[in-house]
Amino acid sequence: MESEEIYKKPEVKMQAAAFKNKKQRGPADKEGADNPDYENITLTFRNQDQRKGSHSPPKSQVPTLSRPPSDYAQVPRCLQRALVTLHILLTLSCIILVALVLAKNSEMSQELLVLKRELWNVSISVREYQEEQNRGWSSAQRLIMEAKQDIDAVKRNVQSGNNAVKTLPAGALADLH
Repeated sequence: MESEEIYKKPEVKMQAAAFKNKKQRGPADKEGADNPDYENITLTFRNQDQRKGSHSPPKSQVPTLSRPPSDYAQVPRCLQRALVTLHILLTLSCIILVALVLAKNSEMSQELLVLKRELWNVSISVREYQEEQNRGWSSAQRLIMEAKQDIDAVKRNVQSGNNAVKTLPAGALADLH
């Protein structure tokens, strides 16, 4: 088997001719080796002259980059436990905070219902007061109209008295004084 690294730009598909050209070039010809836009792909394939049962070593092997050891494995065990404990404490704190928020929400909801009832009572009281005020204004307007009518009646009586005095003979006026 033979291993070969191919650098491929994610947007462009490689064709069969490019594989052959890559195979013939040396490692110095690799275009994308230092380019972050290229992805490193290692292909392993059989030569046609090798049989399937043959386990001969490959002609050329390109070293592959090994993964760096996990950072988590390098952390001391007591620090891992401390981090897990902190994570659990943080989770419990979040759960407690959510419970408190829900309790406060319920409490605020009850307070809002009480305020709604009080506001409803106030609006009913205001409506009753407005109706009473309207009745008072209606009564005042009725009394004003009655007073105007009484004043008009007194004016008419005074007018008719003046007319009666004018029609009296002159001697009768002297007797009145």
